[in-house]
Amino acid sequence: MARGLINQDLRLYWNVDSHVGPGCPNKVDDWQLVQFGYWCMGNNPKTPISPADRALFAAIKPGAPYSGLASDPLTIAIKRHQQIRGGTQDGKVSPMLANQGYNWIISALSNNMSNYLPSLWPRIDNHPKCPAELKAAIMKCFAPYPG
Repeated sequence: MARGLINQDLRLYWNVDSHVGPGCPNKVDDWQLVQFGYWCMGNNPKTPISPADRALFAAIKPGAPYSGLASDPLTIAIKRHQQIRGGTQDGKVSPMLANQGYNWIISALSNNMSNYLPSLWPRIDNHPKCPAELKAAIMKCFAPYPG
């Protein structure tokens, strides 16, 4: 499930539990987190991207079904983001793992969500575009502990 990860600076990042993209497990709340991140990136005027990239990312619809195919709009957005950043261009978003740094696509998306939605951060589940399964996963993270 999509979950929070706290880094050494005590900054919360939203993270995927497993890989998202072609040939990956594609857990619903994970790909919904990635969709929401790209939607935020496309709509965030502070993000330094070209108008074409902004339009590509803003066109991602949080909660739309994800096929995992190379032709899916989310896969295309992931590959374009990878091209912008350089390095691997496989259309996959990997989970951040502790003690492996934070130069991950999901960390860039998480940073962008916090930048675009500062009054909601980290409770992105309170945004009207947050899809249902992602919202449920985030609410579990903030649920009171039993006992």
